[in-house]
Amino acid sequence: MKVALIPCAASEWREQGRLLGRVELSPAPEGSVRCTAWVERLRAAGLARVFHSPDELATRTAELIARRLSVPAKPLEELVEVDVGLWAGLTEGQLKKRYATAHRQLCESPLSVSPPGGESFAAAAERVRTCLSKRIRRDGKAGFGLVMRPLSFAMARCILEQGEITDVWETAQSVDEPVIVECARPPTAKLKS
Repeated sequence: MKVALIPCAASEWREQGRLLGRVELSPAPEGSVRCTAWVERLRAAGLARVFHSPDELATRTAELIARRLSVPAKPLEELVEVDVGLWAGLTEGQLKKRYATAHRQLCESPLSVSPPGGESFAAAAERVRTCLSKRIRRDGKAGFGLVMRPLSFAMARCILEQGEITDVWETAQSVDEPVIVECARPPTAKLKS
């Protein structure tokens, strides 16, 4: 089965290198153009449906892509972005300067991070893993797409590709294209730092 991880359309904050967290944002004008360019590659993956985080940015991205693919789009609460609490809106430079120890943890052991006023990365990763496992079991062989914001996208990618969870922060910083992953079975193992 193919699972397409699809990043949200570009937003002004994302273009400025700011952490999005769960702040409601609209797509930047050129964001829709970029998403439209992904459609043919996603069509080739044979997606039967598109699931998305319930926020405006993910919803608008998913609806645009699903409409062009002629498949249904459905919000899933479990795909909501990691709540970065007080870090929302900070650039990486600001995060590194104000929260040096936490920034180092993000790079070395992200599952040990709990942003002030936010959600622990370990809890978020487990939420994403559980959602992926459930969707893969339920959808059988039908491929599907998941539209997510950067941190959730990066977690999903590390989980599906069985990569190093230490790559989550770096992956989240470079999310700008869909990634199609071939899944033989649902991810079952809990993540470790």
